[in-house]
Amino acid sequence: PRVGVAGWPEAPVTGDKGPSAVAGGEDCLWYVDRNGSWHPGFDCEFFTFCCGTCHQRYCCRDPLRLLTERQQRHCLAFSPKTIAGIASAVVLFIAIVTTIVCCFMCSCCYLYQRRRAPNTPLAG
Repeated sequence: PRVGVAGWPEAPVTGDKGPSAVAGGEDCLWYVDRNGSWHPGFDCEFFTFCCGTCHQRYCCRDPLRLLTERQQRHCLAFSPKTIAGIASAVVLFIAIVTTIVCCFMCSCCYLYQRRRAPNTPLAG
């Protein structure tokens, strides 16, 4: 692949839009760089495009370097950190639910004992 600005490889142009079909004004969506730092999205001026890679973006006038919004969303959807975060949340949720269910079913657990304790009328 050809090397673009700051030594980053240029993003290949794929998808529905070819370079001649783009009128400009492609916005750069937020992204996370290789160091894990978050960068807010920004608008490119008219007749400029969002260019770069999943981890480094800038505006340019060369349609061959175009990074479409669809390509940018694909970067976000399948990043390893995103998948790891979702997997961690699912595992934590399952662990909490399992713990609660076990506490209501295990006779050594406080919640089980409290639920099974007979209601005693108050002595008056």
